Amino acid sequence: MSHFSIVVVNFNSGAFLEATTSALLTSLTPDSELIVVDNGSSDSSAALVSDRDGVTFIQLGRNVGFGTAANIGAARARNELIVFLNPDAFVPDGTFQRMSEYLTTHPESALCGGLLLDFQGREQAGSRRYDPTLLRSCGKAVRSIVPTPIFPTFDRHYEPLPSMPAYVDAVSGACMIVRRQVHQQIGGFDEGFFLHFEDLDYCRRVRDAGWKIGFVPDAPVFHFQGASGVVTQGFLLQHKHAGLARYLDKYGSPGKASRVVRILVLAALKLAVGVAAWGSRFKNRRVRFPATQVNDNDLIKVGQMLSGKLPVVMLFGARSDLGDAFNARLNACGQNTVNVSRNPGGVRLPPGAITVHPELLARNRVGARFNVVGIVSVCPIWELPGYADFLSNSSCREAPWVVLSSTSAVTKQESAERGSQAIVSKLCAGEDGVGRMRSEASGWTIIIRPTLIYGGRRNRNINKIKIITRILRIKLNINFARGSRQPIHCDDIAEWAISLLCLELANQEQTTQDPDQPGGKRTTIGKNKPIRVDLAGGEAVSFTDMVKRTQAAACVGGIKLYCRRGVAELLFSLVHWLPWFREVPKDFMSRLEQDFLFSSEEAFALQLQVFRRFYP
Repeated sequence: MSHFSIVVVNFNSGAFLEATTSALLTSLTPDSELIVVDNGSSDSSAALVSDRDGVTFIQLGRNVGFGTAANIGAARARNELIVFLNPDAFVPDGTFQRMSEYLTTHPESALCGGLLLDFQGREQAGSRRYDPTLLRSCGKAVRSIVPTPIFPTFDRHYEPLPSMPAYVDAVSGACMIVRRQVHQQIGGFDEGFFLHFEDLDYCRRVRDAGWKIGFVPDAPVFHFQGASGVVTQGFLLQHKHAGLARYLDKYGSPGKASRVVRILVLAALKLAVGVAAWGSRFKNRRVRFPATQVNDNDLIKVGQMLSGKLPVVMLFGARSDLGDAFNARLNACGQNTVNVSRNPGGVRLPPGAITVHPELLARNRVGARFNVVGIVSVCPIWELPGYADFLSNSSCREAPWVVLSSTSAVTKQESAERGSQAIVSKLCAGEDGVGRMRSEASGWTIIIRPTLIYGGRRNRNINKIKIITRILRIKLNINFARGSRQPIHCDDIAEWAISLLCLELANQEQTTQDPDQPGGKRTTIGKNKPIRVDLAGGEAVSFTDMVKRTQAAACVGGIKLYCRRGVAELLFSLVHWLPWFREVPKDFMSRLEQDFLFSSEEAFALQLQVFRRFYP
């Protein structure tokens, strides 16, 4: 096993520094060393680690820049492999070992970097890069304003992720391992760079010395990027511009004319990027939910969840009413929740919950090192097999699963509508896919088929009726729609499922703590194959009564109109082309006269609960 000299440069990193050093000290080999260089911090971050056992602490009187501080720390290194690591980087177990193995098997490489991921699981721009040129720098600036692949850039995170280690021009100084002899050979970082571009310059000089640089895609690192609390956006832009100018002057074409061109182009870039940053701040004010203050401890917890240090429940389909209900219930039970969503701003997160992009579980799944204790899926069930590679890992196989399907798999089975048949086919295929994924699982699986779901802030169908009632001031009485339904509130589904899930997790925790102690209440769920249960609401109500109660909940007066079946069919045929009604099946009118009733008896045999009556 390799021994490392880890150099961490700190400047007002708050609690991040203590969290990073604590995690490193528990995982490093005895002969490894941890060197912290403090760049004259004004917060309490340095005091938290200055006297800590196992930490070589170097206090500088002022902020001398990243490169200078990194060189001071590297000068104290004893081991042959030096790790430069940012204080806001969370390193999963095994990452350093895979990077050192790469250097062992690739003697031509002087240094390597890992897969740098943000706190939502997407590859960061600095993870792997080309050498910056004036053209690529312009392309990067344009892409920051107008996302388009037609402009060249020196970032490579847009490219497909390689399946094996690959040579690159440069990696990020946020986490890289370099041979000590090479660091000494090139004279360390160029101390003329204060902040930014010093790592790109470092990598270029390493290559100019005849060495290669490797990118190790199966060595993930989660990087927050921006832990220094007193550094402003203007400060960063200023030093990025200065670093880029120094880099291009150092490696660009010589001559006065070339320098004048660079000065003019860089001035235009500085102006464009500044305007884009101002526009981004204005755009970010238009958020769906009120912004909440996130402190360092919350962010540290995010990093610990991402790197597998804390147990989590995965929630798929979080941007929905069901997702809101499940998040609230899991939070009430004290569970850490990882929501999977392409739109983090649309997810209402309680404390103890985070959001990751689906890329983390697909393209970047090597970085998905979650300690999964439970899976909840409220997304369309046919989407779940798309995460099969991630869901087949050992922790997911051992975890209990709660997966939502729909009673539409039964109610639409005899429909002649092509759209209805497609839904039935997708639901059945999704349930079969879950069955295949769980065929060798050691944890139980419940597939829930709920009836008509209502409740929550989105509540599409109910809200449509309320909006139409408020606008038209007409209350329709459709007495012919006597078909009965059992609408179920989304929070009732969440309460039933989470009660069952938390009971299982509590039993597992008790068994782990004291294997000889008999557990409390035990579930009777088999683990050899998924169990399908129906969940129906607390009362059977006709469609007519559902509409009446919904219109009454709109709290407006209006004209009462009695609508016969023939008139309703005519109206439906006229409005069916409208966007609001396109998803309604053409046999909707006939379905209004049919009963779709289900029994929750099998579900109550697993977990008894009283569901509420329908009130929209």
